[in-house]
Amino acid sequence: MAIGVLSPKLASRIAAGEVIERPASVVKELIENSLDAGATRILLEVSDGGAKSVSVTDNGHGIPADQIALAFERFATSKIDESSDLSGIGTLGFRGEALPSIASVARVEAVSRADGSDSGARLVMDNGEQVIREPAAGPPGTRIKVKGLFEKLPARRKFMGSAGRELTRIRQLVSTYAVVYPSVAFTFVADGRARFATPGSGDVRAALAAAYGARLAESMLEIDDDGSGAFGVGGLISEPGTSRGTRRYVTLAVNSRWIENRRLAFAVEQGYHGFLPERRFPVAVLSIRTPLDDVDVNVHPAKLEVRLLREDLVFREIQRAIRLALSDFAPVRTLSIPGRPIPSGQGVPAGNASNPFGAVAMWPSRSITPPPEPGQPDVPQDQPISTAEASEPVPTPTTQRAILPILRVIGQARETYILAEGPDGLYLVDQHAAHERVLYEEIKQRIGSKAAESQPLLLPESVELDPRQMEAVETHGQELQSAGFVAEPFGESTVVLRAVPSMMANSNQSQTPGAVFGAILDEISEGRGSDSWQDRLLYTMACHASVRAGMPLTTDESRELIRRLEQTEQPHTCPHGRPTMIHLDAGALEYQFGRR
Repeated sequence: MAIGVLSPKLASRIAAGEVIERPASVVKELIENSLDAGATRILLEVSDGGAKSVSVTDNGHGIPADQIALAFERFATSKIDESSDLSGIGTLGFRGEALPSIASVARVEAVSRADGSDSGARLVMDNGEQVIREPAAGPPGTRIKVKGLFEKLPARRKFMGSAGRELTRIRQLVSTYAVVYPSVAFTFVADGRARFATPGSGDVRAALAAAYGARLAESMLEIDDDGSGAFGVGGLISEPGTSRGTRRYVTLAVNSRWIENRRLAFAVEQGYHGFLPERRFPVAVLSIRTPLDDVDVNVHPAKLEVRLLREDLVFREIQRAIRLALSDFAPVRTLSIPGRPIPSGQGVPAGNASNPFGAVAMWPSRSITPPPEPGQPDVPQDQPISTAEASEPVPTPTTQRAILPILRVIGQARETYILAEGPDGLYLVDQHAAHERVLYEEIKQRIGSKAAESQPLLLPESVELDPRQMEAVETHGQELQSAGFVAEPFGESTVVLRAVPSMMANSNQSQTPGAVFGAILDEISEGRGSDSWQDRLLYTMACHASVRAGMPLTTDESRELIRRLEQTEQPHTCPHGRPTMIHLDAGALEYQFGRR
């Protein structure tokens, strides 16, 4: 076939595929145009999942009657001109391709009346051809109705999902814009039935309640952006007891522009590290504020992605803001009694405390009690454990550490759970999860300060490894050495283990140090999720080194374990995100025994 230039009509249809993939793409472009037009009310109506029709009506500035046809020309826009600085775009859509792209693959009717005009105009486009242009009456604002998307392009239409699937995508999209723009009243109608409506009050929580439900909205934690710096993060995040099995409930907006950014979404997940179980994800609506010239918005045809000049800084700001909110909240999970539900978010308040008790316990040594640090007084063992007895709080610039209530150990259940009495009921502490949290933070702190200690083995042990384990040793030898392992290669599939971390040296388990070393390598290699290799190493070590379920503890050992748990930064979960304790409040007990 000879080389030829495509007709403008065919070229427009091909180019439209970069912007318009499905009905949700049409919804996105039309909503963004309404927002850029200053709309405070937006009505979205769809039929048959958007395949039959999509209609967006707003009360924005409107389009002047003599410019309504021009709005459907390629690269026609009112959002930038030749003098515009493309590195400081403050609008949502400036590429000038949305309306012509939609009009080239569907039948489009636009009715608009500009502010200050006595009358408006109506324009009808049919797959790229202008059919009608005439004066029209109507309120100020714009209504655009799109019918028969891809009807004349079966190659595109066959890739659309079912009506139900496309409707789900549209609902997710409009819900996203509703929470990113809480000051705009969104109404969503599908197949003649109202699905949700937001009040447009400016309250993110109210918009979230309308889009996702009041129960979720009430339980969300607030992150406040005080606006003091050039960068800031604000919004709502879910408390640790609320999670989802998918990442799609994380909503990110940069300078009020909704974006999809895997690295920033990963920053949200990292902020929850240790608070959620693996493969569980938070709900978050975060508004990220940056200088406009730090953002390049012209890197994606559908304007979903942006390029950030100082992405590392934004990553840290997101992580820091989430950790602050979670550390300040961090409740103990409360058991819900049938017939007497516990209000969402109820838990033990958080605060600050210093750590006067520092030492590494032996794994899983029966002697959990560490010797006091030099200059530290012994604490009487027959007294309740109280944070009030600790020294004055030491504030830090980035975190607040949650503290536990005053607990009095009263026994052990099933040689697995420490029973303790608090001022507001009973607490059941999982001894393995609690000890795991203690050891994880201790070894992490020691590695961070380059103070991790190794214990040489009396008899070095030859350990045969499989190829994946050997690759882990070769690739991550520095991390293993920093943690306290000394393993030297000895042939293609063998290492000589000469030393192990001090906290593992006095193990009374039946496994040899070499077997434990191999098991740790296995578990780290099989790990999934967003955790780094070093994090997986540390919490796997802590897991192997902590007391197990089924191990009897004396009352003194139980007291000391809770005392040391109290000094951790995140006492309410183990490194994997499992709870270290649960709470049965006194009111629930009285209710069950008929005292209330």
